[in-house]
Formats: sequence, C-alpha cells, structure tokens
Amino acid sequence: MTRIVIVGGVAGGASAAARARRLSETAEIIMLERGEFVSFANCGLPYHISGDITQREALLLQTPESFRRRFNVEVRTGHEVQIIDRAAKTVVVSNMATAETYTLSYDRLLLSPGAGPVVPAIAGVDTPRTFTLRSIPDMDRILAAMVTYQPKTATVVGGGFIGLEMVEALHQRGLKVSLLELADQVMTPVDSEMAMPVHQELVAHHVDLRLRTGLTAVTETANGLTLTLDNGQMLDTELLIMAIGVRPETRLA
Repeated sequence: MTRIVIVGGVAGGASAAARARRLSETAEIIMLERGEFVSFANCGLPYHISGDITQREALLLQTPESFRRRFNVEVRTGHEVQIIDRAAKTVVVSNMATAETYTLSYDRLLLSPGAGPVVPAIAGVDTPRTFTLRSIPDMDRILAAMVTYQPKTATVVGGGFIGLEMVEALHQRGLKVSLLELADQVMTPVDSEMAMPVHQELVAHHVDLRLRTGLTAVTETANGLTLTLDNGQMLDTELLIMAIGVRPETRLA
C-alpha cells in the first residue's frame, strides 16, 4: 500500500489530501499539522472579528474527524515535522503535546507548510497588545484582547489585503483606526490610479491614513502603547496589528 504523507493541513494540504483520495482509493494518507485546526477559512478571519461572520464554527470547513469520515485521511494535529530524510524516505515528527518524537516513513511526500506573518525586529514590538492575523488562534487572541482591554483605538501596520480588512473590521467595531503604510499607496500590487479611490474611502470613514510612514519603536504605557514613527512623530494606540506580509514556513532540516 502506498503511503502519502502531507505536511500542512490548511488550504493547500487539505485540498491535496482530498485530491489524493480521489486519485487512489487504497492509498494510506496521513496529514500532519502542527496547529490545532485544519482546513479553515483564512479569508474569513477578519470578518468574524468584525461580526459579519457571527459563528466561529462557520470558519472550520473540515475537522480531523470529518476528514476521516469523508476521505479516510488520518489527520494528526499538534504534530510538527522537524527533519526530512529524502534518501530514507522518512520524516521525524514531534508530538507537540507530549514532546515525544517518532519517525514516519513515506512513499510520497507533499509539503504544504504555508506561510507565517512577518514581524520585523522593531524595538518593543513584542507586547501583549501586539497581534498578527494568520490563524484561528490569532483571531481568538485579538477577540480576547477586545474584551480584556475594551480599546477605543487601534493601529494597523501594513496596507495590504489583510491590513485593509482589519482596518474595516476594527472600524466596524467602533474603534478609531490608524493605518501605517511604508509605500506611497495601499494595495501596492495595483496601479496607483486604482489605489486612490481606496485612499479616499478610508479618509471618508475617518481612518487616520499615514502613507510613506514606518514604525521604528513600540513603548508600553499605562493605557496602551506609544508608537514611534520614522518621521519622528509619536502615535498613541491601544492595540497594534502587524500586517506587513508573510514569509514561507520553511524551517525543516
């Protein structure tokens, strides 16, 4: 029997597992995911924060149990692949709950580890009020902070798609939102003529849009954070969302 091992269980890995089962009814398919969740709707995360998607469960497209029932795929969440031995066709896997490791052989190996958020080495950025948004736990932490801190202000760093969606979500929740973008426009992949209406819409909704502005330092205060900007200005905020991009998760040995 052919054994297919898939590393990563969100969009790419989950789709590959389903496709592999359609191509073979007999293959043993094992999907390894270091996180708690598989096959969730990444794009819906900001919209649950905003309240547009009211039910958290609506973001969970599949579970390990449903993968087993529907596709006969074994899903191991909380399992991280640490080493790949291509010659021996094995992977070394760590069970993150028990800290135990084991070796798993494969006939076919598919890597779909995804990407992680980029957080530059900015002085003071590692605070309880600083967040990224890439996963269900990230979303849960932001929602918990909304309850804990009851913020009235927030700052988003990065004017890409996730940054803009977070600006919209936080604004919809009644926060005064500042948006810092190092470039001279948001949505840098598009032409400036297409970005201009977005700028106008942000300003029309009283978003504090600051283009050509970078973040250089973060200082915790009694009521939140003070941000030092690269133009010398200071900005007080209660929540900080870092949304400047992602990098591939390629830490395997």
